[in-house]
Amino acid sequence: MDDCVENTISHLRVSNQSYHIPPLQVKTAKLVAALDIGFFGAVFAATTFFIGGLDMKIVVIGLICACLSVFMYGSPLAAVRRVIASRSVEYMPFFLSFFLFLNGGVWATYAILDRDVFLGVPNGIGCFLGGIQLVIYAVYRNSKVGCQSQGTHEASYDASTSLLSSYAGRHGQNDVSTHV
Repeated sequence: MDDCVENTISHLRVSNQSYHIPPLQVKTAKLVAALDIGFFGAVFAATTFFIGGLDMKIVVIGLICACLSVFMYGSPLAAVRRVIASRSVEYMPFFLSFFLFLNGGVWATYAILDRDVFLGVPNGIGCFLGGIQLVIYAVYRNSKVGCQSQGTHEASYDASTSLLSSYAGRHGQNDVSTHV
C-alpha cells in the first residue's frame, strides 16, 4: 500500500485517540460563535426593550440588515489589493464575483419594482461592487503568473484558464497544483 494512503488511513482512525483541533481554529470558532450570538442578542434586546413602536423597530432592524448586506457584498473586495499587486486573478474567483453581481442586480430590480428601500439600497450597492470585481477580473484575467511557493520556482501558467474551457473536464490537468 502506498505510504501516502497508509498515512491518511492512520490519521482517519480515531477509535482510541482523541481528534486534535488546532488552538487557532478553536479560538476562531469561539470568537465567531460569541460574535454571532452576542450581536443577535444585542439587536434583539435593543429592539425589544429600548425601541418603542413597531415602525421604529422595523427601521432599526432594516438599517442593520442593510449594513450587513453591504459588508457581505464588499467582502470579496479584500482580495483586490492582492489581485492588483500580483497582477493575477487567482485569488479572486470569477463565479463568486459574477453571482454577487447577478444576485445584487436581481434583488435591486425587485426592490425597485416593490419600492423597498431596505432591499434596494444594499443590493444596488452589491450589484455595483460585483460589477467592480468583474471589471478588475477582466483587466487582470490574461496576466501570466510565475508562482513561487516557499522558495521553489514553479512553472508559469495562464491565470485565465476557465472552468468552462475544454481542458476543465480532464480533472485537474490544468490545475496549478499539478505544476508543483
